[in-house]
Amino acid sequence: MQLKKLDNSFYSDNTHLNEALDNHDGNWAKGKVRGYGIVIISINNLSFAVPLRSNIRHKSSYITVKSIQGGFEGKGLDFTKALLITDEKYVSNLPFKISSGEHKKLANKEHFITSKFEKYVAKYIVAVEKSDSNILQSSNYRFSTLCNYHSELGLK
Repeated sequence: MQLKKLDNSFYSDNTHLNEALDNHDGNWAKGKVRGYGIVIISINNLSFAVPLRSNIRHKSSYITVKSIQGGFEGKGLDFTKALLITDEKYVSNLPFKISSGEHKKLANKEHFITSKFEKYVAKYIVAVEKSDSNILQSSNYRFSTLCNYHSELGLK
């Protein structure tokens, strides 16, 4: 898995996104837009940028560094903040650097991580189709960016 960054053009072209990193009511937080490390995961002919985040509080993630702080899972890939990449120009060619320990946790895990993300998306689709508020209001989906991509996911 290659770590990349989102290009700045992604932020200016996607002010409409809900629940996206550093985006509040269509405005990217001034001074907060940063080059998140992302991993591109392709499922069902869609490419998602899954960001590396600190202080993840839910299980819909792949943890690379466990937290010793109560209430946090740790640092890792946060599936709830996955962003659909509609144009390759949105992925910067600049590498994103992480510690060798984190890198080892990601190396050779592409199939496992992709499978876990696929299950996350599939569960969301079923929950929306069934209007399952228990799932949709859970900590795993309440603030998910998947709400932005219903048409792409085949939802109405």
